[in-house]
Amino acid sequence: MRTVLGFEPFGDSTVLKLREAPATIPGLGTNELTDVTDPGGSIASRGAALLERLLRHPVVSRGLDAALAQKTAAGPGPLYLHLVSHQADQLPWEQLLSASQGFIALDARWPIARIAAIRSPVDRRTFAPPLTIVAVLSAALRSGVPQLQALLAATALPDARALDTRLHVISAEQAVLDAVAATGRPEVTAEAMPATAPELARRITAARPHIVHLLCHGGASAGVRTLAFAHTADVDAREPVGSVQLKLPDLVVALLPCAPWLVVLGACRTAQTSDTLSLAHELVSQGLPAVAGMRRLIDLNDTDRFCAALYPEVIATVRIAVKEAGEHEIDWAATFTAPRQAMAQADPTLTDSWSDPVLYVQDDPLRIVSSSALGVSDTANLQGRLDTFERFRATLDPTTADPGLVERVDALIAELRARSAGGDP
Repeated sequence: MRTVLGFEPFGDSTVLKLREAPATIPGLGTNELTDVTDPGGSIASRGAALLERLLRHPVVSRGLDAALAQKTAAGPGPLYLHLVSHQADQLPWEQLLSASQGFIALDARWPIARIAAIRSPVDRRTFAPPLTIVAVLSAALRSGVPQLQALLAATALPDARALDTRLHVISAEQAVLDAVAATGRPEVTAEAMPATAPELARRITAARPHIVHLLCHGGASAGVRTLAFAHTADVDAREPVGSVQLKLPDLVVALLPCAPWLVVLGACRTAQTSDTLSLAHELVSQGLPAVAGMRRLIDLNDTDRFCAALYPEVIATVRIAVKEAGEHEIDWAATFTAPRQAMAQADPTLTDSWSDPVLYVQDDPLRIVSSSALGVSDTANLQGRLDTFERFRATLDPTTADPGLVERVDALIAELRARSAGGDP
């Protein structure tokens, strides 16, 4: 059972409360002011200071005591932080350190994740093999080959074969394209990076991925959060930033029709929050069920190590969820423990990069039902995509939104309505 702490703004301050706990705790939901300034110091001192602040709230303290008393055999009991407060969202809660338990997020019993500030319903997903992974590996002056090798290894595992897993790669790096061709595996395909962001968005949508992995550079263009991918010309010219720049609203429109289960942003600062939501946080607030990003600048070797440990966990999690008939929940938080441990290596106090991957999720769980097992058609997914797009369209201000974006969203809604009315999934 999960434990959920809520952080909400109260004027210029932030209040903390215990929202959910694995035991009956008197005072559940009671707000108290909390300190959300950065304590600084080493990773150990910062982690201990952050936990000490939480424990000042007597109800939260009792809730965390109940959670941390969990035995190993009980399975994961995730700690979720519902971060409505921007100030609280800026802190590295993944570094929480208990004197008796060590770094909490490095223990399989207590994975840590964040709940997005803006709540959107999570539509039930139906699943029939194959499981599709799309990896866009095209960061300027960064090789995607190590992450490709990690994905190739993960998709060759027995769990992946049981799911008939397909991997589709998009890249401007010739070494990546050559490595895909050299595998000779029919379930692994590749194509060259298109020259424009709209075309890249269309190709991601057309692949209908369940899992999306993006290796690129993060940043902003005219104040809009943007992912920058390298095109072939950028690679040849050794440009430091890719010219294929996919803005946040366009990325949302590319991903919503696919209804992906998890998006991983292998780009720096995609989980960095200031006065606005981070890119990863914003994607979840726009309706995606789970998005992981990087809180700060991060060394590519660390990202490669993270990727190599993450995808076996992701595929195993999906395999467990769809193995038996019926509806099952997927909690991605637990899949991040092994990658954090791999990044921390022998001594987690020597580096804090293991705490940089940040997972944002919706408050509602992701529910998966196997259509092959239950005889469910894709109609439920179709209706879910329509509902999600209509919610997204309602957020667009016609006086300020890009007219081209509004036009694309309206066209997609019209197409989905027609398909829904005709019974064509």
